[in-house]
Amino acid sequence: MKGFHNILIPIDVRTYFLVVVGLLFGFSASAQVNLRKVDSLFLNGKHKEAEVMYEQYLSDFKNSTLAPLPIYFKLAYINEEKNDYARELYYLSMIYNRQPRQTVLNKITETAANYNLAGYEVDDISFIFLFFRKYSIYFTLFLLIVGLYAFIVLIQKKRHNEIIRRRHTWVVMLYLTALLLLLNLPDFYQIGIINKDTAFLRDSPSSAAPVKRSIAKGNKVIVLRESDEWLQIWWEEQQLYARKLDVWTIQ
Repeated sequence: MKGFHNILIPIDVRTYFLVVVGLLFGFSASAQVNLRKVDSLFLNGKHKEAEVMYEQYLSDFKNSTLAPLPIYFKLAYINEEKNDYARELYYLSMIYNRQPRQTVLNKITETAANYNLAGYEVDDISFIFLFFRKYSIYFTLFLLIVGLYAFIVLIQKKRHNEIIRRRHTWVVMLYLTALLLLLNLPDFYQIGIINKDTAFLRDSPSSAAPVKRSIAKGNKVIVLRESDEWLQIWWEEQQLYARKLDVWTIQ
């Protein structure tokens, strides 16, 4: 596979769990698409037919993060063959978002550089978010255990009529609040890839708003929030709006 033979995607515990859950919840998709048959088409070089069936399989997943990663890898390869760099980067980004590995990142940055695309530089903030997303299940379990232990200690003191200092109560409450924010941290950071040859960025979510920037297909943007048919994005140090249909969001 051209440029893909060095990208290995080992399955860790979290990914294995997500794949199993995805197969369970994606039963209807499995009933409609025989993955063994599609894989056979892919291996025999019938990539056009395989691509249609892989995408049909993925479309039945309400949560795309539960879909098997190898499908995204194969779709990325197919689209590289077709020189559809935007779709290739989309599928590679879906892989990297769930398993941020250096080999996948190298392929993304190489492809982006070949087409002079912007937004693919890995800064400190994006690295922290991706690192947390990768190990989120371990962070979550550890923090929940610590929080539960502290909560139980307070309950035991209350039962034994021991004095509970106010600052201890506040510390536990602040800890649980911080835990809640931390668990939702990845949801505040989402990236998108422009899928239209030229997408127009406006200063408000309206087709009547003046165009502030235009952006080419394949460039990556940071998605701040959704607003009806619009996405508020961060591009060139500005908060602008793009139509949802013009952007593939990475989950």
